[in-house]
This record gives sequence, C-alpha cells and structure tokens, in this order.
Amino acid sequence: MAVQNRQWVSLDEAIYAYLDESEQGNHKYFKMWNLAYRALMELGLDFFFAIKSVKLPVNPNLTVTLPEDYLKYSKVGVLNAQGEIIPLMVNNNLTTAFDMQPSRLSQTQDPTVFSAYSPQGIVWWNYWNGYGLSNLYGLPSGSPFVGNFKIDNANGLIVLDENFEYEYIMLEYVSMPQQGQDYFFPIQFKEAIISYLRWKDIISVPSSRRGNLGDKRDRRMEYYNERRNAIARYDPVNMSDLYEWNLRNQRLGIKA
Repeated sequence: MAVQNRQWVSLDEAIYAYLDESEQGNHKYFKMWNLAYRALMELGLDFFFAIKSVKLPVNPNLTVTLPEDYLKYSKVGVLNAQGEIIPLMVNNNLTTAFDMQPSRLSQTQDPTVFSAYSPQGIVWWNYWNGYGLSNLYGLPSGSPFVGNFKIDNANGLIVLDENFEYEYIMLEYVSMPQQGQDYFFPIQFKEAIISYLRWKDIISVPSSRRGNLGDKRDRRMEYYNERRNAIARYDPVNMSDLYEWNLRNQRLGIKA
C-alpha cells in the first residue's frame, strides 16, 4: 500500500522550485540538496519531525540498542494494561562503563559500598490531573516503580539498572533523516525552505561576485520571516485550544 503523504511535499519540489526561479541548471542539484537537507534538519528538529514508537528487546547485560536513526528520546518505559507507556526514571548516576560487554553488571557493582539512594521516590510533581498538580507515578502514589535508565549516546545504548525485570523497552524518539533518501515535509514550510536556499546559496560567495552584503542580509531576514509564517500556519491556535486554556486559568484562579 502506497504511503499517503497528504499535506506533505517532497524535498525535491522545493529544490527544483528554487533552481527554476534562480535560472540555475540541474548541475547545481546536489549542492541544493545538501542545503535543503540542512534546512530540513533545522526546521524539522524544532517543529515537524515525527515521533517514532518502537518496542526493543533488552540485551542480556541489561542494555538496549538504540535504533540507527535515533536522535533524542521523548519516552522510555514499559506498557501497562491500557496500552499506555509507563516511563522509567532518568538516573544519571548509572555508569556507562563496560556497557558494550556481556559482563557489564558484574564489572559495575561493588557490594561493599553502601548507598542511601532509593530509586522508589517521586518522579514528577508537575502532572496536571485536571484539578491540581500531583506526582505522575512512584511512591507514595501507590503505582509500581518500573526502573531507572540512562542514555549512552557514544555507544548507542540505553543502560538499565540491575533490578529491571522486563524483556523489552518501549522507546518513543525523534528520528534523524539519512542522506540519500526521499524526504517529505509539511507544505506550510515550503517557502521557508526555498528562502533558506536563496540565503545559503550566496552566503559564502564573495561580495564581488553574486550578491553583496545587503542582499545576503535581506535573504537571511526573508528566511526568518518565512520561518515564522510557517510555524504559525503549521500549528495555528484554534477555538478548542483557547477554551481549554480558559478553563485551566479558571481552575488556577488566574484572570485573563
């Protein structure tokens, strides 16, 4: 079944639109593709990159291998009976030493050292339940404690604590585009990417050739204007958002 791109357009569409308007030939395509890819990374990371959700197996040494296109995580946890992800707690005290070795656990534990640290504590106090702020899970809420994790970006692993009991991890993450593939982006950002190409196409060219300092400044300003317009069009404020915002303020006693 073909992928439905709906209101998304291809990166090539923006590239060829700029090549046509600037009267440049196809021999400039690869330069423009690299510039457009940079624009995609800049805009997508902040606004429209999709979040992937995957179920990953836990390695015998209690690590999890990150996907090749992993950029940054939004959730790391396990599933409950309702299909919701119950997140693990970030523990930066976990060491990443020996996490590429099968004997990681035996090499990173020292039973002679006592620690008063207890992982079963409150995880978040900033969860809005509709009436007030409370902890999302963890003692003393009564929900079971799942475990700790730490991301080892250098080795591409999730490191888990020694008490983790599950055979899998649910990971929601921002994926990183790979060069040489077809990419699509929301149509609202088309003019912003074309403006980025206009700007970056001459930014490194000496002023004595194509474009002076004023032209470069104007193209830069045009790009950021189109970027603001794209953001407003991509995620506009609607009546339901305003209604929820007003209800929240009423609960908190905030006057508009």
